[in-house]
Amino acid sequence: MKKLIIACEVLILFIVLAKIAVVGGIVKNSETADRFLSVSQAAADSQVAVLPSYPVKDAYKDSLSGKRKLLSSLLKKQEALENRENFLKSEERRLNSLKDEILSKIDRLKAIEKKITTLLETVKEIDDQKYRGLAKVYESAPPARAGAMLEKLDSRTAAAIIMNMKSKKAGAILGHVKPDKAVKITKEITAQVHSSEP
Repeated sequence: MKKLIIACEVLILFIVLAKIAVVGGIVKNSETADRFLSVSQAAADSQVAVLPSYPVKDAYKDSLSGKRKLLSSLLKKQEALENRENFLKSEERRLNSLKDEILSKIDRLKAIEKKITTLLETVKEIDDQKYRGLAKVYESAPPARAGAMLEKLDSRTAAAIIMNMKSKKAGAILGHVKPDKAVKITKEITAQVHSSEP
């Protein structure tokens, strides 16, 4: 195939040189020029040299068709990856906005929790003041009478009052409380002491 191409190139070069020679006046004999430049002679010469026949190639089934299919497949995959990446980016933005929303709600809940804690501490302080005041009342009463009054209270309230009394007065008053009620009050005092420990 390469030899045929080289032969054609040499022939074309020879014809071009011959035409230049005729035009330039180098070849004066027109018979000689006609012989070299004759179209009919060239056609006859070309028929003598039989070119080898090669099978006609299908332009769509050349050696690059596999590469074209691969490139097409890669382009489709790239497009699918880009679509996936865009989807993931939008999901990431959505999740970030949800995260921000959740964090803001957590901050609000912490603020509410702080307010509730403050309110509970205030209520506890008020309850403590109330029980301290009641403890003073029970301390000023005679132990027998204070013991009778404590027996009628629920164990939790009685325990809170006893806890705010001075220990000598509390012992004197508990001495006038029935033993089973005194045990319940003592258990409640123990439970309250354990629940207030950190």
